[in-house]
Amino acid sequence: MRLWTIQDKAAYDDLCEKGVLHCDAALAGWLKDDLFRKSYDWLVGEMKGRVGEPPQGVEYPVWAWYLLLGKNVKPDLRRVEFRNYVGEHYVIEAEIPDEKILLSDEEYWHLVLNDSYFSDAPEDDDEAEELADKWFAGLPAQEQEQVKRESWKKVFDKACCPWTFVQATFWELRKEQIVSVRKFYGKAKPIEL
Repeated sequence: MRLWTIQDKAAYDDLCEKGVLHCDAALAGWLKDDLFRKSYDWLVGEMKGRVGEPPQGVEYPVWAWYLLLGKNVKPDLRRVEFRNYVGEHYVIEAEIPDEKILLSDEEYWHLVLNDSYFSDAPEDDDEAEELADKWFAGLPAQEQEQVKRESWKKVFDKACCPWTFVQATFWELRKEQIVSVRKFYGKAKPIEL
């Protein structure tokens, strides 16, 4: 499967030196937030069940893009989604075996990140959405957590999501999987985490 991952200079240099790239949890800013860590831990559990156990010492996956605007194409760095990069970065195009990748809808991933229930109600049906939310709110807290976590699995289902922006997660990127590399300099102001 053709994917594009965006990595900073340190990660790219590490990949070139070691021949493999893993997520360094100590450097992953989003993992410092307890709510986001809960979401990423849930994803790790799903990956273990769907693509297998990670290599020894690996806790979290590497992220990449599979579809942008519904097409399997390299990222257009002029788009708003890519304007938050600061400093030297690399767009790495890679070919990774399908069975080693978990795809998810990027838009609906935000429901997981925000610890929200992913209702079955159609987005354009306010009444159905209100009924679903009312039903969910009426559940006991422990059951809400179970139902919510089960609802998150829809982010992997093409039938439930628009699949316009599709992200890919995988345990490692190997140097021999690289097809091409583009260097760019992000000019956004640093975000404090």
